[in-house]
Amino acid sequence: MFQIAQCLKSIARNQIQIKYKLHNFTKISSFSRRSYAINKFYKTTSIIENSDSYGVLLDSSKLKTPLGKELIINNKALALAVAEEWEMQKEHIKTDPMHLTKLCFLAVDNPSDLSEHDVVQQILSYLETDTVFFISDADNELEKLLMEKWMPLIQKFNGYFDTNLKPSKGIYVESLDAQTKALVEKYFLSLGFPALHGVLHAVETLKSLVLTTCCLHQDISVKDAVLLFKMEEEYQCTKWGRVDWIKDYIDNDSVIRLSAAMLFIYYTLNPKYKPLAKQDNYPQIQNSLKQ
Repeated sequence: MFQIAQCLKSIARNQIQIKYKLHNFTKISSFSRRSYAINKFYKTTSIIENSDSYGVLLDSSKLKTPLGKELIINNKALALAVAEEWEMQKEHIKTDPMHLTKLCFLAVDNPSDLSEHDVVQQILSYLETDTVFFISDADNELEKLLMEKWMPLIQKFNGYFDTNLKPSKGIYVESLDAQTKALVEKYFLSLGFPALHGVLHAVETLKSLVLTTCCLHQDISVKDAVLLFKMEEEYQCTKWGRVDWIKDYIDNDSVIRLSAAMLFIYYTLNPKYKPLAKQDNYPQIQNSLKQ
């Protein structure tokens, strides 16, 4: 998150502020205190095609990254989505919800000078403490529910990588050895640098590489992945109640972040194709919590 914040703050410091003489920055306080805004300096957005790549135009100026590089996108649908994020801005540009733009900026600028191996190691670090491997046995009903919902996903993950990972009662996944890590690492290295930023964004959202992988392979929808990630919390809410507005805010933010990550991964891996929508099982999962 620090990388993203630093990237976005520098937008106002490069060519935009100089060219359009913007000096009045409006601070926007939010629930997470990650948002800020700059005055909107353009009227129209569009995309421009150059061979097999695309760029985004703000009026007649090409959108550039915080480090001043021209933003080049290899997929038309992704370019249109980025342009739409800028089109949706009103009087002020609110950068925090512009997840696709931020992912594109990170992939182009790589401000921390990370290699593919560096990003994969960050992704793999979440496997060691993956949410779905830690099934609480303090509540028999909850333990039964988590085994029912999470074990099929663990088995799918094992099937993808020919591994034998199992739930753990300790603070680390005991069945995670060097060979297993090598198999998973090899797969993610094959995705390429841009897509890896999307995977890391998804893993940071779900705190689970298993759920991210199953979502990436369309075994579960984005909305289901978020609900499965919050399964213990949902269980407690059914027993003790919830503060709806704040719970809905957090859940919706997670769905938006994960949706952006999945779109970014798909479009960077498949520049000429459209994704298939995965039908939600959200109502069925919620009903099972109430039974």
